[in-house]
Amino acid sequence: MKVLLLFFLNFIFFSTLGTNSYGSEIFFHVYRNGQKIGYHKLKLLKKENIVQSEIEIKFEVKFLGFNIYDYFHENKEVWVDNKFKSLESETNKNGEILNCSILTKDGFLYRDGTHGDESKLMPMIPTTYWNYKLVENAEERKVINSQDCSLINLKIKKIGRENIYDKSIWSTHFKLRGKEITGKDLDIDIWYDDNKNWIKMIFIKDSSKIEYFLDKFYEPK
Repeated sequence: MKVLLLFFLNFIFFSTLGTNSYGSEIFFHVYRNGQKIGYHKLKLLKKENIVQSEIEIKFEVKFLGFNIYDYFHENKEVWVDNKFKSLESETNKNGEILNCSILTKDGFLYRDGTHGDESKLMPMIPTTYWNYKLVENAEERKVINSQDCSLINLKIKKIGRENIYDKSIWSTHFKLRGKEITGKDLDIDIWYDDNKNWIKMIFIKDSSKIEYFLDKFYEPK
């Protein structure tokens, strides 16, 4: 299955995103309990009605100068007419390797990963957050964990309008709740600007507060 997904990913990308594509990069500085631990960067390549996203996330948690936790994640997605088409990801979670491959074709979604290997006749999207479609017109949505292909039932609540980054930009705030396949709770606050761009995120992980600051509004602590 994975070979099939890789073939279609490469076909979609190389046959449609050529030298005329342009890039748009989004960069978040990431903090854990007030200490910087890494970054989350996203590059969007667009041509006509096709968008490919390239995502890289790196965290390092230190204690007394030693690394006690490392996290590195890479993935590529393809969207056509703002409809999810494919994803390929690999994650190194403190030495544990996770992967996820997804392809949508002829109304079916095929997924093959650490915690998922099946096809379904239903629309789903991954948990990559940059696309406003994740929260648009939804109170509940079944999504695919982009790390390992497991499924998550998200409860989505629109909190409302907020002026953030020292009142530099108006945004809409959403609360996302769910449960991972590990049994751990998913507790996320996410903000999008008036153009539906992802601009901020806070989530709780193992009792720690993880906070994303968009580079444009970033002030080192």
